[in-house]
Amino acid sequence: MTMKNNTDTRQQILDTIRTIGRPGTDAVIAYLERSNYFRRGCYSHHKEVGGLAVHSLEVYDHMLTHAGGLPADSVAVVALFHDLGKTRHRDGRGHGRRSVDILDECGYILTADERTAIGRHHDRSLDLLTCPLRRVLTAADCHSTGAWKRAHPKRGGHRPFTR
Repeated sequence: MTMKNNTDTRQQILDTIRTIGRPGTDAVIAYLERSNYFRRGCYSHHKEVGGLAVHSLEVYDHMLTHAGGLPADSVAVVALFHDLGKTRHRDGRGHGRRSVDILDECGYILTADERTAIGRHHDRSLDLLTCPLRRVLTAADCHSTGAWKRAHPKRGGHRPFTR
């Protein structure tokens, strides 16, 4: 996926979220706009300004390619919101659960599989086979962070499944 600038990234994310059209969409968009979602980098990868949003779009793009028969709206939701919890803390620990909490606070409706995929995408205690959406999200997340690490070898990388 090629990103021209942060404005394009922002617009693509907002357009995708609006297309899903779930209850709570306006509140989530308002949260994204007032938080640092479109400005911050990720802690251990995509460290550049706007890196969190770029990473989310990379995850979405990868998931679209590998989602098989998974619901398209669920793919968009988990890809774009899996790291939303990073907007509240610099350290990424526990960000999956915080992401679900933020969506709940906004009144955004999640399916049980979406809750599991977002909330536990770095959790080793749950078998990946029990939630295919989580399995594809975790693979896409690792792919995006690994690609970033290969492009920026001196700037660190992602340590999947760490606490």
